Amino acid sequence: MTAKLPKLPLTPFIDGVFEQPGLASEPLLDPATGETLARVHSANREQALKAIAAARRAFDDGDWPKMPVFERGQVLRRIADRILARAEDLALLESVNGGKPITGARREVAGTARVFNYYAGAMDKFFGDTIPVSEQLLNFTLHEPLGVVAQITPWNFPLLAAAWKLAPALAAGCACLLKPSPLTPLSTLLLAEIIAECGVPRGIVNILPGGAEIGQLLATHEAIDGISFTGSTAVGTEVMRAAAGTVKKVALELGGKNACIVFDDADIAGAAKSAVSGAFGNAGQSCSARSRFLVQKSAIAPFTEALLGELKMLRLGSPLDPTTTLGPLISAAHWQRVERSVRGAEQQGARLLTGGHRPDDLPDGNFFLPTVFGGVTADMPLYNEEVFGPVCSITSFETENDAVRKANDSVYGLNGSVWSRDIGRALRVAKAVRTGMIAVNGLPSASSTSLFAPFGGTKRSGIGRELGMDALAFYTEVKTVTIDLS
Repeated sequence: MTAKLPKLPLTPFIDGVFEQPGLASEPLLDPATGETLARVHSANREQALKAIAAARRAFDDGDWPKMPVFERGQVLRRIADRILARAEDLALLESVNGGKPITGARREVAGTARVFNYYAGAMDKFFGDTIPVSEQLLNFTLHEPLGVVAQITPWNFPLLAAAWKLAPALAAGCACLLKPSPLTPLSTLLLAEIIAECGVPRGIVNILPGGAEIGQLLATHEAIDGISFTGSTAVGTEVMRAAAGTVKKVALELGGKNACIVFDDADIAGAAKSAVSGAFGNAGQSCSARSRFLVQKSAIAPFTEALLGELKMLRLGSPLDPTTTLGPLISAAHWQRVERSVRGAEQQGARLLTGGHRPDDLPDGNFFLPTVFGGVTADMPLYNEEVFGPVCSITSFETENDAVRKANDSVYGLNGSVWSRDIGRALRVAKAVRTGMIAVNGLPSASSTSLFAPFGGTKRSGIGRELGMDALAFYTEVKTVTIDLS
């Protein structure tokens, strides 16, 4: 049975209040049981326009952008504290709405609070420069808030993604219009309630549940100064195209088909353990999933044996069971897409080593067994296309140059890892692989993603960076000031 949800608002949050019900969306279904969770009311066009006007007014005429950055930071700290106070409610919503194992959901809620705490103390350390132009001229730069920003978050990490976007934007002094995925809006609506309790002025944060029509409006509206989107590459290109008409600033965090490169001198057991967490975390529903295992030919057999042994340690089941390590896929429609990818890989000649279907003991919900294919070659769709599920491939390579070539043989460039006891070789490969992030001999406790470091990719994996101090660059504009001292 689905757990009882905490009481929370189910309508758009606009200009400091939750609106009256607008458009009734399709019911949200628990991905583990198929039971109805709630029915969220999406914003209609009039409500979205009202939110844009409120954000514009709050930024142009309000106190938030002019507030000393330390004082804005104090508000963000209150938000972080309130997130921790409501941690169990937020974790429950993430688990039930998104199918995340509850232990992982709790870690993500703690990470959300850390993001707000980080940016609470970041903006007063995001300095401008003094530039030695000449003896007679004093030249310096200022970081000023970008303005009104639209933010579109995905369904796979709804609460963390909201924090990654809201926290740096608020620290910079922006006004925000955030549209969560229609599949997983619940935790973001509770976050809106928390923000309203913590002293953020009216109009500075607006939450607009809804579908593509709201996203299109945010991307094209001339009153919005920038848009940050996380989601698929296909939709990201449409966002970029739509934003071009008003020359908005655009940040895109998109897809990935990331490589885990394993040389024959690597810690094979460690590489296999890391490969499981890096590829199958969140049921593989992550743009950062390292789902292409590139393994030196002489290490294929021991790596495969170790990998299949590690997979036996995963436990599928109810996301609310603390012993569960792998939850369901987000929806029945997505389950079918993953299943089609698996059947297609079989037809292309890939060898199914394990998984490939629904677990026999979990006939309900959107569960899919962790799946590994061997003998995958570069001409197969599985090698190149993002499955966004618990499906991985093993491909052999011969030499260091061959490993780099195969890792770079992708339109994506988000994440990756390399395993070798030869640290010189490992670093050469890390430098040569065209990706925004890469881990060297990275066990799960030392992944390539940190809340304090830039997150983002190259090629069709996106534009710009989230997290770290780099995120503040998107939410600010640089102004050059020159003073004539003569």
